[in-house]
Amino acid sequence: MSSPKTRGCIYKALLISAMASFPQAALAAEQGNKWGAWLYAGRFFNILLVVGILAWALRKPLSDFFAQRSRTIREQLAEAQEARRVAEAKAAEIESRMSRLDDELQQIKQNAENEAQEEYRRLKAMAEQDAKKIIDRARQEIDGLTRAAQKELKAHVAELSVQLAEERIRNEINEDDRGRIFAKFVDRLGGR
Repeated sequence: MSSPKTRGCIYKALLISAMASFPQAALAAEQGNKWGAWLYAGRFFNILLVVGILAWALRKPLSDFFAQRSRTIREQLAEAQEARRVAEAKAAEIESRMSRLDDELQQIKQNAENEAQEEYRRLKAMAEQDAKKIIDRARQEIDGLTRAAQKELKAHVAELSVQLAEERIRNEINEDDRGRIFAKFVDRLGGR
């Protein structure tokens, strides 16, 4: 079995040889050759005979070749139609997505705004909690400092009161009063 290229070359060679023989036959007929037209007819018959034999010998491979070629073309055509159908479906899907793109962008923007507001509320709540904790700690420190200051103030007031009472007593008690107090104190100690 010869390849399609080889067969094509054979056909071309036969055609070229046939075309080349025609002018010679016509030239021979004009010059008065006795075989002129018969020579032309003989060559033509020989070419037809060779072409006929080649066609008969190559009919099975040629029919197989053309049948295979027809199948290949049909398969390629089916594949092309399938590829076209898939491409059209993808194009329709892309167009659909493009038409929904504005809606999706709007949805994304809305989601981002909602998330930002939620984050703002969350951060604000955390800040308020932190502020409340700071205020509570400050109040506790103030209460502690106030109690300490009140104790210190009471101690100071008590000390001042004792000093003031002591000074007053010293100023108001004379030597007679001191003697009486001392005598009472001694009697009590003795009576015990």
